[in-house]
Amino acid sequence: MGKFLDISEHNIVNNYSILVLEDLKGVIIKATEGTTYKDSKMEGHYSNINNKLPVGFYHYLTVSSSPITQAEAFWERIKDKTYEIYPVLDVEQDLLEELAESYCKTFLERFKELSGQDMIIYSGKCYIEEHFSNEFKNNHVWWVADYSASECPEIDGCKVIAWQYTESCSNYPSVFGSVDCSILIDETKFFIKEEIPFSDESVLVDEYDSILELQKELNKQCYTDYNWDELVEDGVAGEKTLSACPTLQIGARGNITKWVQEKLSIPADGIFGEQTRQAVIEFQENMSLDGDGIVGKKTWSKLLGLKVY
Repeated sequence: MGKFLDISEHNIVNNYSILVLEDLKGVIIKATEGTTYKDSKMEGHYSNINNKLPVGFYHYLTVSSSPITQAEAFWERIKDKTYEIYPVLDVEQDLLEELAESYCKTFLERFKELSGQDMIIYSGKCYIEEHFSNEFKNNHVWWVADYSASECPEIDGCKVIAWQYTESCSNYPSVFGSVDCSILIDETKFFIKEEIPFSDESVLVDEYDSILELQKELNKQCYTDYNWDELVEDGVAGEKTLSACPTLQIGARGNITKWVQEKLSIPADGIFGEQTRQAVIEFQENMSLDGDGIVGKKTWSKLLGLKVY
């Protein structure tokens, strides 16, 4: 358990450095609303928080345009971003009324077609109870707003993974004025672990061959995934392949170093020397990572083409 914030263009952050020090589980940033509206501060919030705290994005669902085009607009806005929290669909507009569930279904289906990911649904306790069937509630995970409750609300049929208990929190001096604050109940459904979105096709042919080659070499050298299991050699990069990749730095030698050198388009001699270190630093800086010249988890994520790590 822990707390997290959600912010939009209505929130002014005075000092992002202090925000990072405030022991938060993460920050969810508004990205889009309807089909055409883009939150004006999303990019600024994201660039200042990413790589410092876990980040997520949310879309505000409206009745004014097709849920299909809304899903497409949301994915287009976030698909090239790194995020560690499942995307959120904010469903609370009164105008949706009896259309709330059907709009949600259509939006979620289209978003999953595009991204391969499920989403968290955010809404108020009363809104959920009035507008969603038990079957729909059972099939999704929920972030519930209830400002009058003294503890996390229970809703029949709902898997509640987070509780927004206030919209007027003033405990975070780095944020000017009040801010929405929530308590995280279930981290396993909040942070992305297995599903890693790609920006276009899940696996291109050349990527498939390259990942397959790496998986075979990792198995050959007895590197295992986070379950201590041998990797499935399927040519698809994911969390298990990522977890098996060793940290590489000056002095490393062998075929895994050679694989990294080939990805960086430098002479591939399998020796991690100064030229390789400089190439890694350049790659890291191009990917908005700290340029330390060490191939750790974040750098491996980018090398594997993953959108989150």
